[in-house]
Amino acid sequence: MEFQLSVIIPTLNEEKNIADIIDFINQEKIKVEIIISDADSTDKTKQIAAAKGAKIVNSKNASRGKQLNKGAKIANAPILLFLHADSTLDKGSLSLLVNKMQNQIDKIGGCFTLEIKSEHPLLKFISGSSNLRSKYFKLIFGDQGIFIRKGIFNELGGFPDIELMEDWEFSKKMSEFGKMLFLDKKIYTSARRWEKFGVLKTILLMHKIKILYLLGYSPEKLKKMYHDAR
Repeated sequence: MEFQLSVIIPTLNEEKNIADIIDFINQEKIKVEIIISDADSTDKTKQIAAAKGAKIVNSKNASRGKQLNKGAKIANAPILLFLHADSTLDKGSLSLLVNKMQNQIDKIGGCFTLEIKSEHPLLKFISGSSNLRSKYFKLIFGDQGIFIRKGIFNELGGFPDIELMEDWEFSKKMSEFGKMLFLDKKIYTSARRWEKFGVLKTILLMHKIKILYLLGYSPEKLKKMYHDAR
């Protein structure tokens, strides 16, 4: 049986999370190819993933856009899904994705419904506003699980090779190209980055970066700002 879906997961030292997401993918009732695009992890990420049957591609010194593209390049399925290593999804999410894409041939790709794993009211608000943004403004970020037909991904030239905002730019190209799906199945993302550095502080930093990007600041400068703030 040929692969129905290729899942590309960019990683860097994700040994605590990688087994769980691979185990989830493998229990779905479709034929899935798992590709780990690893940015030279120094922990056991690659060994754990390989032991569970995932393909490994080395993306040392690559931007995240290039990291995602390297994984997509070796994918064999007609549909690509880009997932964060610390994401989890509702059971049946991948089966629904494939079924919808097979039956709605006018759709080129899309995303899931985001829920940040936290009871913090500000993070509840971020989850809701992110879903409204993606549905009505067609701007999708990577933690929402971007999926797309491989042929169209290649036609669009993949993700831009930039240090930050590659998902923003790619989703803009998707929305200009064709119709998208916004699936009701939830994708849950970890609240670790918000909780570690402060919820309000992190939210304000992210909005600042978005505004500066729209004002023309380079992704390289914004990535440095992002890391310096941490």
